[in-house]
Amino acid sequence: MDPIKRWYRSIPIWLALFLFVIAALLIASFFSNNTTAVINKLNMNIQAKYITVVEGHVPNGGDVTYIGGDIGEDVQYNFNYDQYSDKDRHLHKTYNFILEFAPIFYYSSFIILAVLLFYFTKLKKPLTVLMAASDKIADNELKFTVDYAGTDEMAKLCAAFEKMRSSLDENNRRMLHMSDQRKQLNDAYTHDLRTPIAVLKGYTDMLKKYGPTGELSDDEIIETVNTMSNHVSRLEQFVESMNTMQKLDDIMIQKTEVDATELVGHLRETADILCKSSGLVSRFSAEICKKSLLLDAGAVIQVYENLMSNAIRFSRTTVNVHCGYTKNFLILSISDDGKGFGERELFKACQPYYSGETQKQNYHFGLGLHICRTLCEKHGGHLQLENVPQGGAKVTAYFDTTR
Repeated sequence: MDPIKRWYRSIPIWLALFLFVIAALLIASFFSNNTTAVINKLNMNIQAKYITVVEGHVPNGGDVTYIGGDIGEDVQYNFNYDQYSDKDRHLHKTYNFILEFAPIFYYSSFIILAVLLFYFTKLKKPLTVLMAASDKIADNELKFTVDYAGTDEMAKLCAAFEKMRSSLDENNRRMLHMSDQRKQLNDAYTHDLRTPIAVLKGYTDMLKKYGPTGELSDDEIIETVNTMSNHVSRLEQFVESMNTMQKLDDIMIQKTEVDATELVGHLRETADILCKSSGLVSRFSAEICKKSLLLDAGAVIQVYENLMSNAIRFSRTTVNVHCGYTKNFLILSISDDGKGFGERELFKACQPYYSGETQKQNYHFGLGLHICRTLCEKHGGHLQLENVPQGGAKVTAYFDTTR
């Protein structure tokens, strides 16, 4: 039965309905013909009671039926319907009624039955699955699958519905992720703005209170103004970084075919220049078997340069860079020989404006890694942070190279 079920689910809907209708017509024709034959036989049995064989002249008023005769002669059978008994007359009318309406009954009944069987065997289950799925989506419940086996139109419709559900679920997760990121940004904005504003407010109140009285010397006033200027610069830098973060959400990844050799050459050259200018040693390796990669080169280079800047900032002598390709992902791995990530930094270093356990004055540490993580995720990949066994931090960026 399983092969038959699989075959039935694979044929088109129109073909299934056509087969049901043809089967219904054939069955109805069989029953109709057999019923007609039986009823005609019963009618003839009744007529046989009242038939008189007549040779020659037929009396007026008689009903004559030519049924046949012996070889070489015609035999006439005469009967009169008025001679029927009440019972036979009633049976005769009943049989004629059946003869007239039996075909209509059989054809209509079997066609209706075929349509019902077609609905319950071909349409009901997928429609039930789709209705249940639509109810769940209406309730914002997306953690399910639209499961219906087959290759007919209903199976394709269920597959399309599952694709739509999966896309909605993915978009929902992205929206939740973006909402969480915005919450983190708002928390970071509130936290980092509070300190310089409080300092500026305190110095402003002090200048307003003691400036006119002459209690502050010129050196104290200059020192206070310089401190306020530093905090104003800090606020300006912070506002600029806020604009950068806002623009990051609008970046659209546009993948194009990129020559792998040219890309690796550019990355190698960038690593050599940056490390040489900082007095560090650059160790570069690449293992990419493909001639071209489907990438947004701008996003890849931006991530690479940010990771190189972080590695150079914390490295003592050497920066290691490795480019690889596996399972449709371009992999950029950059490590340094510094002190590495702290236990807390491994979990929070990619959060916006997280500046490290001992680098509170550096406001680009967390922002740079946050930008890298966001660009990797927009490119279908992710960012991985870890410490190398011999000491130092290692950051690996993954970029999806499929369409």
